Amino acid sequence: MLNQFIMSLGTAQDGGYPHIGCLESCCIKVRERINLKRLIASIAIVDSKKKNFWLIDISPNINEQLIILNKYIQDYSSQSFAGIFLTHAHIGHYAGLLNLGLEALNLSKIPVYVFPRMKIFIENNSMFQQLIDNRNIVLKDIEQFVDIKLNRDIKVQAFLVPHRNELSETVGYRIKSRNKTLIYIPDIDSWEDWDIELDKLIIDNDILILDGTFYSKKEIKHRDIKKIPHPAIEDTMQILKHIDRKEKSKIYFTHLNHTNRVLDDKSEEYNTVITSGYNILEDKKVFNL
Repeated sequence: MLNQFIMSLGTAQDGGYPHIGCLESCCIKVRERINLKRLIASIAIVDSKKKNFWLIDISPNINEQLIILNKYIQDYSSQSFAGIFLTHAHIGHYAGLLNLGLEALNLSKIPVYVFPRMKIFIENNSMFQQLIDNRNIVLKDIEQFVDIKLNRDIKVQAFLVPHRNELSETVGYRIKSRNKTLIYIPDIDSWEDWDIELDKLIIDNDILILDGTFYSKKEIKHRDIKKIPHPAIEDTMQILKHIDRKEKSKIYFTHLNHTNRVLDDKSEEYNTVITSGYNILEDKKVFNL
């Protein structure tokens, strides 16, 4: 078994797959074939030797995700939960915090790493106030591009990305070990609006888990796509069409909406992504550090 690794605990958009309330064929087939189900997007940084893990985002599916982790960390205990890094205040990314309190896990002094607006959002929300008062969680301030050392080998660094920031900032994370670096950006409005060049980000890192919410901006039928901006996978591939296949192979698309045809590995869209040199992130995918 690997000692230190990153695991994908979920790859679906905030509403899950099957999506809550969806009665279309894309979700009906998943309810009938549970093996197709995907959990809500989150990753874990795992040190199995020391029996520790850190989450980036804590989803509403945290119960199932901890069961997955339990299979990779022998003698798992509440002390294994070493910390949580939040990306932003949309429900799929923070709602699992509610399970840390008295009614469920009742953990003690779990560090939750946040930017200033995210901190205010949690502190001023009565649902989470009890977690703070009971010391289930301890909010930790983080700054852009400042390393947070998890252990002797692994550091985490946060950076701001443009997204609909109604309630908090939105951040991505760079996880660095002695051998590899991994970028995690599950949500961003567009690559063009960001002050960091995507090309350079790819060249400078080994693995990139990026926003793949929609394959095409035409797939949403009942909502205004302008109000839920994300870079469509086909647009991201167009932006990166000039880079070589080795660089493309570093990229894994995540945060997949239930309408996204890449969820079907027999679809034309899935085949286009794979044959173009990219990857669709799967639940339980492991990246060795």
